[in-house]
Amino acid sequence: MDSESIEPRLFTVEEARKVLEEVRPVVGRMLQAFAEIREEIESATHSIGLRPGDPGLARHLEVRGVAPRLLKEINGAIEDIQARGCVVNGPETGLVDFPCLMGSEIVFLCWKYGEPGIGYWHRIPDGFVGRRALLEHEERTDGSARVH
Repeated sequence: MDSESIEPRLFTVEEARKVLEEVRPVVGRMLQAFAEIREEIESATHSIGLRPGDPGLARHLEVRGVAPRLLKEINGAIEDIQARGCVVNGPETGLVDFPCLMGSEIVFLCWKYGEPGIGYWHRIPDGFVGRRALLEHEERTDGSARVH
């Protein structure tokens, strides 16, 4: 799927929690592929004495064919996650954001692999370090959703 076919989406907390159940195993496979790439690099550096950053290491990994296959797997996982309307903001750490309208501002509902569910949100410019606990999702009397 190319990036132009991805529909922008705003999630409610409930919708994000449902989509998370679909996204969680995809993120798990992506993180496993990253771990395998790191193992492949470590194995190559130890077995043939190449250092990380050495151009010979990249050639060695390409010839073995393992890293390119794993990178293709990772790219496929990212595309799959983004096709659901999510934003992959930290592929190597399993960080996925769900765009959400809070009042009149678009924010990210934030989830990191290993967390039991979506329990945080942050303003887009604040990033992961600006995460705040998601306390509750309640409807206001005017029909707008309060996210926290």
